[in-house]
Amino acid sequence: MFIAIQNLGCSKNQVDGERILSLFTYNGHEITEDFSTADIIIVNTCAFIKEAQEEAIAAILDMGEIRKTGRCRTLIVSGCFSQRYRDKINNEFPEVDIWAGVEDWEQVLSSLLQKPSGEKSSFKRALSEPLSTQYIKIAEGCSHSCSFCVIPSIRGKFKSRSTDEILQEAQWLYDQGTRELILVAQDTSFYGRDKGTNLAALLETLLLRTRFPWIRMMYLHPQLVNNDLLKLIASEERLCSYFDIPLQHVSDPILTAMNRLPLSKGLYSLVDQIRSEVRDATLRSSFILGFPGETEKHFNELKQFIMYARFDKMGVFPFSPEEGTKAYSMRPRPRIATTQRRCDELMSIQQDISRGLLEAKIGSAQQIIIDRVSDDHDFNYEGRTMADAPEVDGRVFIQDGSFELGQILTAKIIGASDYDLYAEVF
Repeated sequence: MFIAIQNLGCSKNQVDGERILSLFTYNGHEITEDFSTADIIIVNTCAFIKEAQEEAIAAILDMGEIRKTGRCRTLIVSGCFSQRYRDKINNEFPEVDIWAGVEDWEQVLSSLLQKPSGEKSSFKRALSEPLSTQYIKIAEGCSHSCSFCVIPSIRGKFKSRSTDEILQEAQWLYDQGTRELILVAQDTSFYGRDKGTNLAALLETLLLRTRFPWIRMMYLHPQLVNNDLLKLIASEERLCSYFDIPLQHVSDPILTAMNRLPLSKGLYSLVDQIRSEVRDATLRSSFILGFPGETEKHFNELKQFIMYARFDKMGVFPFSPEEGTKAYSMRPRPRIATTQRRCDELMSIQQDISRGLLEAKIGSAQQIIIDRVSDDHDFNYEGRTMADAPEVDGRVFIQDGSFELGQILTAKIIGASDYDLYAEVF
């Protein structure tokens, strides 16, 4: 059979989708990117916020239409949306044949193949391009209790993978051509706390036992970024000095309502600590605006923090009330127009900060990983510095030269825009 998948949501979901495809290929089936030629179509969904749920529904309906006219005979919906809503809405989507939860794939595959699945625990995946940059999921679930988040109710409590299993997958990824390894989990910094170890120990093992030139971490919790982790990152050139720490807010009343720690004083201290301990540290964060109870005073506190911290990268999101969370029933909620105005204002501030920080890099030498041939005819290639994560951050455009995808080289920065850089290779 031919199998096609549409992955929605975050990088963690992408890893799940690649694992699902590998189960099919191991059992003798083929992958296709043409949904009209697929015997089985999988929509691997997210359900984190309202927009993700709407995207999932639209994708299901689109694939349902393809199912009517193509060769597809089985439409499967998997992932968080399926896990969260399948018992409530399965009758509303007659085009869907199977609703698969986040841990149902052994059962689903056995049913489809009408025999036990041939592969149950292998880490292998049907990798997405580019092979040179790959995510590795080091844990499942989340044990925090943020009042706005549905993930613990969907994915369960935090469960770390074993260091040996992660190391085995990492070594396999290197053999496939991966040169930038990106560690992801719902909270990467929580790794190992359920197994008597920690993230720093895992990183030390990866540094010792693998040869990745770049190792990056995403999704760190501000309460768990400690001295051991900072000192390790500061001392190891192969660890990207990249701190992706979703802070969500800075005003104490809002953080308390969110059930988030540390509070404001601790967040200021954290920014200062990272900047002082780690040379050339890159700070990325995200914030929720329009949370119930947020006033203009709370918003102004956040504005002052943004101007103080001068984040290298930043995203803002309007509050999404999710049924089943504590925040769902909280009041009062700021007006939608007020929330959008606050989002726009913060991003305008951040745009100026970003441009200033990038312009300061003009004339400097930076390591760059080549991601792809550029779609822009004025440039040959697009890549990233150690300060840029794929998909969420800016790019480096290179006009001349001939390079291999995944190649890491040194280039001189010759220009900057609001979020991107321009370089020439020595």
